[in-house]
Amino acid sequence: MQLTPEAKKVNNEKGILILAHKEADRGLLRRLLAERYTKPLSYDTVSKGVRELEGRKTDLVILVPGPDDDSWRRAIRRIREEYERETLLLAPDPGGMHKVALEAGAFAYFDPFSASPEGMACCLRHLARQRELQRQLEDDRRLFRWQEKSGRLGSWEIEKDGTTRWSEGLRRILGDDERLTDSFESMRTLVHPEDLEIFEQANKATFQQGWSLDFEYRVVLDNGEIRYLSLHRQVEFDSESGENRVLGMIRDVTPEREFENFLFRRDAILQIVASFASKVLRDPDWRSGLGEAMANLGKVSEVSRSFLFRRKESPASHNTVFSMIHEWTDGQVTPLLESPEFQDQPFSPTFDRWKTILGERKIVAGNVRDFQTGERIFFERLQTQSVILVPVFVGNTWWGFFGLTNSREEREWMPVEIESMTMLADILGAAILRDRMEDELKEANRSAEEARIAAQEANRTKSRFLANMSHEIRTPISGILGMAEMTITTGLTKEQREHMDMIREAARSLLSIVNDILDLSKVEAHKMELKPEDFDIRQLLETTTRHFAPAVEKKPIALNQAVAGDVPETLRGDKDRLGQILRNLIGNAVKFTERGHVDVSVEISERQEERVCLLFTVQDSGIGIPENKLATVFDSFTQVDSSSAKTHQGTGLGLTISREFVRMMGGDISVKSADGFGSVFSFTAWMDVPATTAPRCEPARAVLPAGLHLDILLAEDNPLNQKFLTHFLTMFGHRVTVAGNGLEAIRLLEETGRKTDLVLMDIQMPEMGGIDATRCIREGRAKGVDPSIPIIALTAYAMKGDKERMFEAGMDDYVSKPVEMKELSAAIARTVAAHTPNEPRSKPAMPSRPAARKETVSLDMDSLISRFEGNTELLKEILELFLEEADAKLDKLDNALRTEDMTELGEAVHSITNIASHVLAMEIVHRARALEKQCYSEPLEEIRPEVEALRPQFLALVREVREKSKTL
Repeated sequence: MQLTPEAKKVNNEKGILILAHKEADRGLLRRLLAERYTKPLSYDTVSKGVRELEGRKTDLVILVPGPDDDSWRRAIRRIREEYERETLLLAPDPGGMHKVALEAGAFAYFDPFSASPEGMACCLRHLARQRELQRQLEDDRRLFRWQEKSGRLGSWEIEKDGTTRWSEGLRRILGDDERLTDSFESMRTLVHPEDLEIFEQANKATFQQGWSLDFEYRVVLDNGEIRYLSLHRQVEFDSESGENRVLGMIRDVTPEREFENFLFRRDAILQIVASFASKVLRDPDWRSGLGEAMANLGKVSEVSRSFLFRRKESPASHNTVFSMIHEWTDGQVTPLLESPEFQDQPFSPTFDRWKTILGERKIVAGNVRDFQTGERIFFERLQTQSVILVPVFVGNTWWGFFGLTNSREEREWMPVEIESMTMLADILGAAILRDRMEDELKEANRSAEEARIAAQEANRTKSRFLANMSHEIRTPISGILGMAEMTITTGLTKEQREHMDMIREAARSLLSIVNDILDLSKVEAHKMELKPEDFDIRQLLETTTRHFAPAVEKKPIALNQAVAGDVPETLRGDKDRLGQILRNLIGNAVKFTERGHVDVSVEISERQEERVCLLFTVQDSGIGIPENKLATVFDSFTQVDSSSAKTHQGTGLGLTISREFVRMMGGDISVKSADGFGSVFSFTAWMDVPATTAPRCEPARAVLPAGLHLDILLAEDNPLNQKFLTHFLTMFGHRVTVAGNGLEAIRLLEETGRKTDLVLMDIQMPEMGGIDATRCIREGRAKGVDPSIPIIALTAYAMKGDKERMFEAGMDDYVSKPVEMKELSAAIARTVAAHTPNEPRSKPAMPSRPAARKETVSLDMDSLISRFEGNTELLKEILELFLEEADAKLDKLDNALRTEDMTELGEAVHSITNIASHVLAMEIVHRARALEKQCYSEPLEEIRPEVEALRPQFLALVREVREKSKTL
């Protein structure tokens, strides 16, 4: 009989061992086993032969016991349990022996007298197949265990009867000490308290609603270690039984999260170093930012104490001593800064070894238990477990050392902490060296430095004086012009009218001078800025030259203008400043030319993709400029004829201002002239060329509806302005009530209730100015006053930022002083039209006040619904949970700002990051994460605006969540 391949494998590769009694029929065995027959080993009892398995590669043991040998039961159990081999019992069956053999663990039983070779062969094939499947199963198990271990994976399965099976990998991850039972509820005991809510929500989604989902949570091991787990749950429905089968696959993502935390800590530490370096660069006093840097470094490094020691020579003993000069603690250890034990101490001989190491520019770091005896005793007395010290060198001189200590636990100092402390020490050493060098330089050049500071202060004082005085002068000029205009409207004789015209022209000339002074002060104070807009260059030149027509008609001169054909019709730039430059140059040319011509031309000097550089030339046939005056013609208060008998008046500021404006436009200005032969002024200016030119149309002029009479409250402290404004407004049919300051204006508004139609508000007034009064009205602090009442500013201010402050305070429009009644009427018309329902809003000459921006945040409901696989009921519960937590997070944020606790502030921002991520508000998540890092590296005053900006954005998210949850 031929052996099957499986039988040969059992017989040849692993072998068959026959244990038989001494009287066994070998012929019968040979017949039944055929080619599989091997020589039996004979024993009185078959159990004695079990030890033959030692060292043998045997898969099957055939037991042939004698009639009186009942040891075969014990032999079967030993072979299976001790050697993990299969057993075949070959013995006559006196009745029930077959059942007993199988219960004892035998693979098969045969009666030798009824068995056949074919049956034996079939049994061996079954055995071979079973052993192969067992080997495959064991291989799969080994692979599974390896995958779980190397991939930090674990799994669990809930059977139909509710019993939970936990994998070996899961128990390894959780460090399970038998807390996991066959109930899934036992997992809850390991979940981090802060994650229990989301864990319960996930359980509800899985076990009650049959959801498969992914989420992440933390567990706390017996030793207090926190691990991060990423879980995938799969729910499989058995159509036959109608029951769900729940599977879970867990991955230990702790290394990834710890690495993220490491990166976070590294970035935070590097930001601390960068912030300290920035402060050192900005502030000559290296001490100013040191305490903050040490505190932030201690918090981010999660240590108990950070400190700085300075090394110096003791005058008494002429020995080197050390003194602690800065210290930060976490509040859990006793401060040492005031202790005499840490002031002017030599620390010898206990720390002589450390002094040598630090003096060689090396660091000292380690755990206290590893230190030498004296060192260890010193720090154990302070309950310190880990220490790191970094030397500070100023040049080549050892100045002192930084240190961090931890009292809570031993720790290994990260390379980034060592590198960061080394960088801090280097930066501090460089700052101290710079400080010393600056002191030496200051001492050597004190007189020159004092002169330089005095000159700078004089220049700043001059600029402030000019700006303030220009404002103070413009206000009475406004009154003079207004009173002149008012008087002209009364019945005057011809001579009186001429006198009033002279007063008005003199006031306007004075105003022009004040404006020149104000422009110069703004330029020197760096508060002048260009305001680009689209304009027609040819129309600007036409309007500018037309202004000089009356002066030209009085002289035998011709005023000519020309614009090259390739100059674009529409340009983008500051047309007002460009017009001011042209008026200065053309005005000088007309003023100094008695006969002949003044020619103005514009051409392209250079062209780039989206902008052009224009060359403007103003040429005249006037008196010219002496050669010795050309170098100073653009200087402030400089005139060609500065004698007391000069013919032409002026301040000498026009060309200075023009030069500054040209430079702001990216160009340059020059002059060519000879005494008696005229002058040529040329300047260049860069202008943008708009991509598309919209059709030009004149803006609609806002006018008051016929017969419209308003109740106007005039808040103005200057009696002249009160009088002439009241005169003209009354003449136009309005009813005017006057208030002398902001407080009086609010009081009158509260008394008249809603009877006042419009407020004209001066900016600078005693007791309360216009800005504060407007804010009071807009914020609803004025009782019974409509917060939206129209308010127009009356201002003599013209510095950078003044207009923005007016609009930010809530003003609708503004009119500059001196007040032109035509401009005031237009502003009133614009403002009234804007506040009148169902009427088109006229476009103001200046930008209207921007509306208070309301933070909006969009909630991606599609992504949220997709995330929860359409289960809107669960999504609604998640959103309601978010709303419940939001108030607590905001309270924590507000409390941290109030107490200025940066650690609590960082934690509050972190908690906002967490709950914002639950509703996929990623814009807030990214913003809060970046802000969280700043909480540990920057002072509160620098990040407070960002925190305060985050709050309305988060409130907007809360509003959006509340609204969206109502739709579910």
